[in-house]
Amino acid sequence: MDNVSLAQAKEHIEELLARAANGEEICVTDPTIGTVKLVGVAGSRTKRPKREIGQWKDKFDVPARLFEPLSDDELRFVGV
Repeated sequence: MDNVSLAQAKEHIEELLARAANGEEICVTDPTIGTVKLVGVAGSRTKRPKREIGQWKDKFDVPARLFEPLSDDELRFVGV
């Protein structure tokens, strides 16, 4: 178990979180709030599914109107 001050924890939070996620216990101490322990949660490191190009193709109906140019009234409304 490693003890660090709150100031050190603020400077190295990403490193400390990675160490806690890998099974280490990290104690963060501060005179005003006391001591807290960072520990990893079991099963929290899940792999994300592989992203594939075009995986959302044909999943949504996009109206053709979306690709038409705006009318003069619409352009005035948006301030262009």
